[in-house]
Amino acid sequence: MITTDITLWLAFGAGFLSFISPCCLPLYPSFLSYITGVSVKDLTEHRGILQRHALLHTLFFVLGFSVIFVALGLSASLVGEIFSNNRDLIRQLGAIVVIIWDLLC
Repeated sequence: MITTDITLWLAFGAGFLSFISPCCLPLYPSFLSYITGVSVKDLTEHRGILQRHALLHTLFFVLGFSVIFVALGLSASLVGEIFSNNRDLIRQLGAIVVIIWDLLC
């Protein structure tokens, strides 16, 4: 349990340091404008509706990324479980392939 806490804090710290790094900071205004479809000038002039609009677009952007990465993680876990459950069959098929390859070469 303590190892998990350390790992989570290290991952959070690495992400935070990456976020505030000098090479990434200039990208954030253009990145946010791209996500929201609203320029920085529009945000400073019209506060109410455009901020909700920007927040909604950002929320869906993050939700889309989250869905994709969760799906990738679940599919990788499924493939790993399939390989783990069929370990003996895969080992035997690999041995047959190596023997056939050795006989042909």
